[in-house]
Amino acid sequence: MSITKPGTFTQAGTRGKSKRGRTPSIDMDKIAHAVRKVSLDETDISMKDVADHLGVNVTTLYRHVGGIDGLRRIRASLSRNDLPPLPDATGHSWSSWLCVVAEYYRSALLQHPDLLDFVQAALDPDFINLEKEASILVEFGFEPRAALLAHSFLITTITGYVQQELQTIEDTRSGYAPYYSRLFQNLDAHPERLPTLSNVNLSQRDLDRDLNFKSIVTYAIAGIASQKGAPKRQQTLL
Repeated sequence: MSITKPGTFTQAGTRGKSKRGRTPSIDMDKIAHAVRKVSLDETDISMKDVADHLGVNVTTLYRHVGGIDGLRRIRASLSRNDLPPLPDATGHSWSSWLCVVAEYYRSALLQHPDLLDFVQAALDPDFINLEKEASILVEFGFEPRAALLAHSFLITTITGYVQQELQTIEDTRSGYAPYYSRLFQNLDAHPERLPTLSNVNLSQRDLDRDLNFKSIVTYAIAGIASQKGAPKRQQTLL
C-alpha cells in the first residue's frame, strides 16, 4: 500500500513533477560571451569554468561546442576581432611591406596564443585578409598565384618561429633553460665537442628574439623573391 500526502494524487504510471528549476538555455552567443568573461580572469580556459559561468553542466556545454577545442576556437575568433587592421602598404616596397606584415602576425600570435592552434582558420576565416594581401602583392607586380604562395610561405615561417618563441618564454618562466641558452652553456663548458658551432662566435646578441625574427623574415623574403611570378624590380606604392 502506498502512502501519499492528503490532497495529492499521482496517476499510476506517471512521475511526479520535478521540483528542480529549468536548465538555463544557452546558445553560441551566450557561450562566446562566457568565454570572453572567463578569459579575462584566467590564462587558460576549461569546460568547467565556462559551464559554471553559464549555469549549466559540462555535458550540456559539450553538446554545443564539442569539447575544449571548440572553446579555444571561440576564444581564437574573439581574439581575431580584437586585432588591428592589416598594415597599409602605402610608401612601402613589397619586401618592406611584407616585413611589416610579418611583425603584425607575430604580434597577434604572441598576444593571442590560441590563434596558433587554428592559424589561418582563426586569423582570416572569411579570406578577407588573404584577398587584400594578394591584391596588394599583385599591385607590386606579383602574379596572382605567386602572391598566394608568398602569403602561405610567410605565414608558415612566422607560425613556426612564434611556436618556438612561446616555448622559449614558457621554459624561462618555469626555470628551465631554453634550447639555445643550453647551447651557450655547452659551448662555454666543452667547445671541443661542438667545433663547428664554436667557430660561429655566438654572443648574447644571438639570443635576441626580435633580431632573430628579422633575420628569419629576411631569409623568407629572399626565398619569395627568387620564385617564379615574383616581380623582378622593387617599386614603392604611392
